Amino acid sequence: MKLMYLTFQEDAPLYLGVKNKIEGQVGAFEKLGYEVTYSMWQGNTFQFFGAEPLKRSFDSSKGIMKQLTRIAYEYLQKNRFEVLYLRLDRISFDMLRICRAARDNQVKTIVVEIPNYPYLTDYIRNIQYAKTLKTRAVTAAKVAVTVADDRLSGRKLKQYVDAVVLYGNQADSFFGVKAMNGDNGINIDGITPVPHCGDLHKDIVFLGVAGTLWWQGYDRVLKGMSEYKKKKPDGAPALKFVLVGGDATEMPEFRALVDRLGLTEDVTFCGFKKGKELLDIYRTVDVGVSSLGCYRRGLTACFSLKAREYSAAALPFLYAYDDAKLGTDTPFALKLPNDGTTVDMNQVIAFVQKCRKDSSIAQKEREFAEKNYDWKIIMKQVLDFAKASVNID
Repeated sequence: MKLMYLTFQEDAPLYLGVKNKIEGQVGAFEKLGYEVTYSMWQGNTFQFFGAEPLKRSFDSSKGIMKQLTRIAYEYLQKNRFEVLYLRLDRISFDMLRICRAARDNQVKTIVVEIPNYPYLTDYIRNIQYAKTLKTRAVTAAKVAVTVADDRLSGRKLKQYVDAVVLYGNQADSFFGVKAMNGDNGINIDGITPVPHCGDLHKDIVFLGVAGTLWWQGYDRVLKGMSEYKKKKPDGAPALKFVLVGGDATEMPEFRALVDRLGLTEDVTFCGFKKGKELLDIYRTVDVGVSSLGCYRRGLTACFSLKAREYSAAALPFLYAYDDAKLGTDTPFALKLPNDGTTVDMNQVIAFVQKCRKDSSIAQKEREFAEKNYDWKIIMKQVLDFAKASVNID
């Protein structure tokens, strides 16, 4: 059976985590018995990889999404699949047109994935970042059109879509279509566990890995480090922070915060890293920082891909959101408040030292990741929910 995983995702360093997720899901679909084609764009080329490959050029200087959706529409008219899996930021009439083309070409099952739910808050928030009254008015008008397109087209979604996978807040339906809350996964075999550190006197090093920074909430950690540094008792461990990634547009403000808090010598900027380079950095740190800023997007629940990677690497981590897989008694994960409060470093230090004292925690964390976070397990649940599973040995 053939499956089309249609995305309009840009292949760029800023979105490396998203690309890894898409490729992980593709690999899982293949392991589950499908011949898979998937799409991404880069520069001025929209490319379809896998079972039914294709490259199409477009004009990247104007109306990118309109051009991409038109290419996808024509592609699905000409190529037949049993399952269409759509990753969408929102619903639109262009998306409905694509679904209609797929149905007309005998697609049996259509599944929509929404990576950030609820998502309209993100669009509305763009208004406040406009710098002048004129740009604010223009932005507000564009947002109004976007919201209207989503709300009106969404009413017809159930005519074409069989199931929806929501990443974010809990819901069992989406515009009248049955919905399940998705979970992020990883390729477990691609991540080697980091060595366990049992030295209670060693400095504690935080690791943050992200493209976009503002909703990761790393500033909460920096403020906590600054307060701790001012009052650090003699003999207590020093705190360091390593940042991998970071959107170029946000980095000046982030660096300015580091300087303002007196942490210039305590924060290391590594740029974007992947593969062996990233795994080598994992070996030098003590605690990962998953998202601490979900509240900034109006989210209470999150399924952080980075937390899954930390878990596979047996690296203890911090998080600040609801995650059904993580309980208050999870020994390798410390849950913090989902708000703008400064991170209590004494609480974090106690957590890290507890993990250092108990070498069995690392093994428990790795086994937990193998059981809960492998993409094949997660995508099998999605296909079963959509009633689109292939019967294979």
